[in-house]
Amino acid sequence: MERPFAVFLVAFLVFVLLIPSPVQGLCINAEACGIVGGTLLSMLTVPICLVLFVFAIWPKFRPWFKVMAVLPGFMVVLTGYLMVFRVGRFDLIWVPLIHAGLMIAMIRVGRLSERLETVVSAE
Repeated sequence: MERPFAVFLVAFLVFVLLIPSPVQGLCINAEACGIVGGTLLSMLTVPICLVLFVFAIWPKFRPWFKVMAVLPGFMVVLTGYLMVFRVGRFDLIWVPLIHAGLMIAMIRVGRLSERLETVVSAE
């Protein structure tokens, strides 16, 4: 019996994530660890949010986008604190702004089904 490709892909990604990387050597103080931690969390949550947009095809899932927008909203606060305010690196403001953009897009997609229902019921 042949296994699906997704099983091997997920196993490979988990294996790569659990191997200590040279990036961990950049944690020389609390500020540097904040930047590395914020970057690694962003590398995890941004693809999750982008994959969730695939489910926007189904109208039944769209209202859940308002609930799922908590993830990028939390990451705005976390990466904003870790990478911008705590370290004082205002040149890294684009990282929380990416999460804010994803949050706004998810909320708008979540409200899209409400707008479509009012247009259909008005006709």
